[in-house]
Amino acid sequence: MRAALTRRQVLASTMAGGAWLLGVRPPEAVAREDDPRSFGLWLRLDRAGRASVGTTVTQLGQGTHTAVAQIVAEELDLPLAAVTVTHVPVEPAFGQSMPPGITTFGSMGFKVALATVGPAAAAARDMLLRAAAAQWQVPLDGCRIEQGTVVRVQDGERLPFGALVDAAAKLTPPLAPALRPRSAWRVLGQAVRRADIPARVDGSARFGIDVDLPGMLVAHVLHAPSFGATLAAVDARPARAVKGVVQVVKLPAAVAVVASGYWAARQAAQQLRPVWRAAQVPVLDTGALRERLHAAVSAGAGLAWPEPTEQQADATTQALQTARHVVDATYDVPFLAHAAMEPLNATVWVRGAAAEVWVSTQSQTDTQRAVAQALGLAPAQVRVHSQDVGGGFGRRLEQDFAVEAAQIARAVGRPVKTIWSRENDMRAGHYRPAVASRVRLALDHAFMPTGIRHDTAGPSLLRHSGVTSVPPHKGFDWSYIMGWVDMAYAIPAKDTRWTEVEAGIPCGYWRSVGNSQNCFFLEHTLDQAARLAGIEPIAYRRRLLAGHPRALAFLDAFTQAAGWSSPLAPGHFRGFGMNSNGKTMFSAHIVEIEVVRPGEFRLVRIDAAIDCGVIGNPGLVEAQLMGGTLFGLSAALFGEITVKGGQVEQGNYDSYRVCGLAHTPPLHVHLLPNGDAPEGVGEEGPPSIVPALANALFAASGQPLSRLPLAHAGWALSQTGS
Repeated sequence: MRAALTRRQVLASTMAGGAWLLGVRPPEAVAREDDPRSFGLWLRLDRAGRASVGTTVTQLGQGTHTAVAQIVAEELDLPLAAVTVTHVPVEPAFGQSMPPGITTFGSMGFKVALATVGPAAAAARDMLLRAAAAQWQVPLDGCRIEQGTVVRVQDGERLPFGALVDAAAKLTPPLAPALRPRSAWRVLGQAVRRADIPARVDGSARFGIDVDLPGMLVAHVLHAPSFGATLAAVDARPARAVKGVVQVVKLPAAVAVVASGYWAARQAAQQLRPVWRAAQVPVLDTGALRERLHAAVSAGAGLAWPEPTEQQADATTQALQTARHVVDATYDVPFLAHAAMEPLNATVWVRGAAAEVWVSTQSQTDTQRAVAQALGLAPAQVRVHSQDVGGGFGRRLEQDFAVEAAQIARAVGRPVKTIWSRENDMRAGHYRPAVASRVRLALDHAFMPTGIRHDTAGPSLLRHSGVTSVPPHKGFDWSYIMGWVDMAYAIPAKDTRWTEVEAGIPCGYWRSVGNSQNCFFLEHTLDQAARLAGIEPIAYRRRLLAGHPRALAFLDAFTQAAGWSSPLAPGHFRGFGMNSNGKTMFSAHIVEIEVVRPGEFRLVRIDAAIDCGVIGNPGLVEAQLMGGTLFGLSAALFGEITVKGGQVEQGNYDSYRVCGLAHTPPLHVHLLPNGDAPEGVGEEGPPSIVPALANALFAASGQPLSRLPLAHAGWALSQTGS
């Protein structure tokens, strides 16, 4: 395998600070004719033979930095312990086009790293070999790389990398460095242990909430109790009377207490009785919003997806008019919170015309921009220090908490760490939109699909989100089309329409984005069609995948490995759900349940599978799929944010439940790699677990589900455990 790496891409090959620095400019920057000094990553090799590599990928708990280190260790045949991964500075020079700027989303970390770090490391290997060949005056094929050294084939003499970096740095990088073929991988493709685990176990890992600066204060915030409300007045004297309190800061829609420590700030904030000014625009209660959503999908007058090659409105209408039968199903799902373990936090120090921000974030570039705008500075005057993240799930793509922290720090004039409590985030955060959808599936004489019409309604997450790099597509919030135009199933005609229904409630990216609900809508509708056809659900899907060999192979391999056809005990039922992402990656779940009594079930077993192409570290993929499965299962079983009078009714894990060990049955993961390119896995767990569970309950009762969480369908998880 060869990776194109032009000389215009390699901007730096030089010795600096006792180490060889190989700077690599991303291809898209070359095409744009950007500043010729800019580069997207660096590879540093010191005279001790240790390597470090810069990356734009934030560690969100998924272990991506270990996979990045594996790439370098593979190409240079270094021990994994000799490779360090660091985050690049938040500067335009290091930005990229996809993911845009310096940001982490879409599970693209390993995919991007293999395409960038891989060629850089391969180029370094080539240059080290050439440097050794020149020193020994032997042909290039008379040298090979082995465990951080170059070995002379004829006699086994070795030169450590450290002895070659000065000479290698003077050479011209190759135009097309050859990556190691997958057949020769020794480090990549292996389930090596994450390098960050020891620090996370012994507590030495540094998350955003662990930042501690000299003279730092801590802030606790009271937000307006309802969306859109603003601060009218507050008597700060009761808070100032609490020992340790330094200042009370008024913000447009909040009041912050700044103290020597978090506990003092929180206790003092509880003494305040702010007066709030009601929102100018009424905020809908979720009950009223649900009625509006259903009215919108019933009307069917939404905006059509504006891509004619993916939208066949006339053909879909014809299919519905001439169908032997139409499955007509209406669904709705609620707002969902992210509920990440590490509370939202940011530490900011504003000094004159400059600011520094220490933050656990997924969007470094947008955070820099938003903080600069809030402080009246240029982005270059704001320095962002990326910290490890204790769970993101899309919530840390937003900048609201960092902007608020910057405003507080500016008012105080000292470094201030602002910590949002769980209640802060759950009641004043960004949420997965509440959505309603009507799905009409046209069936022919054999009860096979000829067309599908999807009318959907909900708030635009893109309108609310602070992520600037992925705007709506020709006015259409593209999250609502995910899983419809790119499905693997052979449905000849598709028509998707979206009606924006503004709720006055901030929305944003939630793990798997639109697939989190769309996969449920599609897969549950297919099970209803299979029942009408009198065809077993997997056999029905096999017919729909006959023209897609890779998807069909995935389906067959998974169902066989999970024992789909094995006999079930009395009272036991299975359900299946599959998510296809761009027709190049597939994930699926099989859920087995036992009906304990009418309306009550027990989870017996969950099987999860993924085809994500090339796998760099199977252990990381397995862990991500497990975590994503439980994330989606939490949504199906319990997940719901409700709003009454503009106020969120949930505030912590007691009222917004998530899956624990007591809810988790045996969970088996099947890795079924195919294809030549790597794909991301972080967002593949949540979508298909939801319809798999819904389809198991449908198999048990014969009654389709139309609303989540399951309590709305009259189902409850047995309290006897899973």
